[in-house]
Amino acid sequence: MNKILLLSFLVLLLYLGFETLSHRRLVKKIPHRLAVTGIRGKSSITRLIAAGLRQAGYRVMAKTTGSRPVVIYPDGQEEEIKRRGKPNILEQKKLVRKAAGQKVDYLVSEMMSIQPECLQAETSYLLQPELLVVSNIRLDHLEALGKTKEEIARALTLAFRPQTPVYIPEEELFPPLPSEARKKKAPVIAVKKDSASELLAGQLSYPEFEPNIRLAVNILRTCGLSDEVIIQGMEKVKPDAGCPRVWVKSFDDPGTKLYFVSLFAANDPQSSIEAMFKILERTGWDGRAIYGLLSFRADRGDRTRQWVDFLAKEWQEGFLTDPESGRQLKFAGLALQGAGGAPARRLLLKKLKPSLSQSVYTVRGSRPEAVLLDILTYFSSISSNHDLKTQSELVVFGLGNIVGFGQEMIDYLERKADAIKL
Repeated sequence: MNKILLLSFLVLLLYLGFETLSHRRLVKKIPHRLAVTGIRGKSSITRLIAAGLRQAGYRVMAKTTGSRPVVIYPDGQEEEIKRRGKPNILEQKKLVRKAAGQKVDYLVSEMMSIQPECLQAETSYLLQPELLVVSNIRLDHLEALGKTKEEIARALTLAFRPQTPVYIPEEELFPPLPSEARKKKAPVIAVKKDSASELLAGQLSYPEFEPNIRLAVNILRTCGLSDEVIIQGMEKVKPDAGCPRVWVKSFDDPGTKLYFVSLFAANDPQSSIEAMFKILERTGWDGRAIYGLLSFRADRGDRTRQWVDFLAKEWQEGFLTDPESGRQLKFAGLALQGAGGAPARRLLLKKLKPSLSQSVYTVRGSRPEAVLLDILTYFSSISSNHDLKTQSELVVFGLGNIVGFGQEMIDYLERKADAIKL
């Protein structure tokens, strides 16, 4: 029995050694490898970089793992990744094999890891990038990464590799990052705002955050691209499936026109409120009363609690405040949908002022059309306390989670409502 166990162990070691050498050879066949990590915006940055490199004439393969995981081929065609179970970072091995087979010049990959111990394996072994991009540090995945931005920043430093430059927006450079980077001898480049990124933010066909554009522009400059080529490439980019989108739909009963904005993929409260302001600036709806449909997931109780704590603190006297900038928007009502909606409402009402008690509602039903009719009836009934325009026109932001109900709502609106170009 001992001999059989020893032989099995030796065979396993030989197999692992062969796999390691084989993967290393495939990695070396790809001249340039870029990886994108962080909390929000990874898919957007990946697409922007890949679009710029394609415009410059390079053969590029990219992979995003956001709202809809896809591989983007050198000709720009996309293939959705079909998964049998939960996401696994070993997908990156298949990606490297595919990229090497396509003989690409560049591989640009969004990192998948949430667990800190996987971050190091993904960069050091699977992708081995020559440049690493950190999109931002946001409060999300709290159970895995930490409860504060400093703890999350420290966890993300496990993705740092010796001698591999790390690009991050200047304002996201939290204290643990420089010190941990020095330990690993990984240069950190704090990327400042410049005219090119601010100009592009207003030129793209969809709303994109300036820091995402800023990072992509700087990476592309590092790759030797001119600003002219960068702009031409980014103007052709196809946005991620989870990017902000708007539809309009009219209902005879209760006689209301609904403007629905999907921000489901923003996930965390801070990213969501920043996106809300961006949409309001582009649409001219600023000043109008805004409503929210907050979708919860049974497996993301940490995010549910995060939203409750955020709203309890920042929703006061009918206004929602961005804690980062201090800006405020009218926030007239909130509907809660999904697992934990009823207990979340009870907890939220304990923390909010009594004047907001009628503004929080738990949705009945789970099908998109029924949910819309339900919230329209309720929001219309409380709209008389706000701007008179809201009695015939409602602006509703979809928030919280895109997985599950969020995606179902998007699919329904794609079929039954009219899309509005932002």
